Amino acid sequence: MAVLVHDPIQEAILELARRVQASYEDGTTCGIILAPCTAVNQKVLEQMQTFVNGFDLEMPLQCFYLDSNGLLGVVLSGQKLIDTHYVSLVLKEFIERQGLLQGQMVVASFPESGELTEQSLSQLLHTTLHAKGENRDTHLFMNQGIQQGITSILIADPDEVSREFVKLRLEINGYKVEEAKDGSEALEKFEKTMPSLVITELNLPILDGYQLIDKIKRDYATDGKVIVLTDKQLPKSMDRAFELGASDYVTKPFSISELEWRIKKLDSRLSH
Repeated sequence: MAVLVHDPIQEAILELARRVQASYEDGTTCGIILAPCTAVNQKVLEQMQTFVNGFDLEMPLQCFYLDSNGLLGVVLSGQKLIDTHYVSLVLKEFIERQGLLQGQMVVASFPESGELTEQSLSQLLHTTLHAKGENRDTHLFMNQGIQQGITSILIADPDEVSREFVKLRLEINGYKVEEAKDGSEALEKFEKTMPSLVITELNLPILDGYQLIDKIKRDYATDGKVIVLTDKQLPKSMDRAFELGASDYVTKPFSISELEWRIKKLDSRLSH
């Protein structure tokens, strides 16, 4: 006798694929927002649409909630990654106000986030379900991967606007990015994730950028590199950073395109 085993992940993949299929087959882009949430019902989904409409975002949300996974899903037909990310920030405000968010929100848009396959949807779902916990950051999902030495980056900067701007641009390019607002938090996250690259301001609270570079280079047997991105423009600041082991030095105000070029240049040197 055949026994049917309930598979919550497969259920989620099929539900997500069903909602994405119509939009994607038309050759348009398709944004997806997933978030671990609790106690979401039809009334909450309707309130969510009303809340988004209040921001003059004229886009219907295909919303669903899978109780077996505790997973909120939103499909946005025709939306690119940058627009989907903006909608996710609006939705995040709503679900946090309701006390529903249970972890990290994950955002994707196909084909920007890679080829849309059952495998990529499965990876997207697993990423979201594994993001349950205290972290409430927004993660941009990329399935196409980067065939580079540098794959993960830690940004240390007390300026939240600057930090988030750089984080968004790098995640769009496929890098896995963590962020820290001071040197102590940066060192803690470095120990935990061992990123390929650290981008740090020198003017950091608690533990300054010089101390952070020194500890990374002295205390850890790692090939991780450091790019300084700072307000400090004096030659002596640059000299000290390089003496401690920094690989590159970029001053603010800066061009994000130049920073991306510096990362690629550093990565090409690591590959040879």
